[in-house]
Amino acid sequence: MSFWKKAGELALKTGSYALKEVKAASERSAQYNEEMPDKNDDELIRIIKKEKNSSPLKASAAYKELKNRGYEAEDIKTLTT
Repeated sequence: MSFWKKAGELALKTGSYALKEVKAASERSAQYNEEMPDKNDDELIRIIKKEKNSSPLKASAAYKELKNRGYEAEDIKTLTT
């Protein structure tokens, strides 16, 4: 098998894996966006504080929900630091 054929197969496998990961992240993000409206403001603030490093998608969904509820970015920053 030639070098280019192997390189092409590797690129195809890598692209397929990346696509699966993007799809999974998109599904998790949609799930988090559905969950956040059910949480109260204190829970959302706690999620942002605790999850921003381990689960940025979840923290982002919580942040977005607080923005939807009328919080300004500066208010959220103050509450989460």
